[in-house]
Amino acid sequence: MAGVFIGFWFAYSDLSNPTQAFHYLAVFVVVSIAGVTAVESLMFSKQGAEASGYSDPGPYQRQSGLNNAAVAIVSLIVFALNWGTRAETATCLVLLVFLILSSFNHAYSGLRNGNRSWRCFTRPLGTLILLIAVIPFMIRALAATP
Repeated sequence: MAGVFIGFWFAYSDLSNPTQAFHYLAVFVVVSIAGVTAVESLMFSKQGAEASGYSDPGPYQRQSGLNNAAVAIVSLIVFALNWGTRAETATCLVLLVFLILSSFNHAYSGLRNGNRSWRCFTRPLGTLILLIAVIPFMIRALAATP
């Protein structure tokens, strides 16, 4: 959460330059969320599975953790090499689409399978809030990109 808030702090401190604002926001949001999720999946898989209401983390959680690590690493590369707004948008969209799909999965698990983990209810709400907060910065940056 702290990384996401720092990203928004940078974005709001440079509102006059939409591409620069999104440049910082995208990397902080993607690395904070995908990176922390990767660490949780790879290093704290049992605790992460239990927090999500699942009994066994299984090998697919490790695979998912590696995918999240890849997204975070690519976001850092895009940022460091300054590949531009379209590349930053692509990495950010990968994360946002993953979070939307993950929200559907958590909601399904809560509603259909009786999983009463707090994540089954907070993931959809948190994803919606993040979308509402990030999308305007993304649109402004893309509109300002030649």
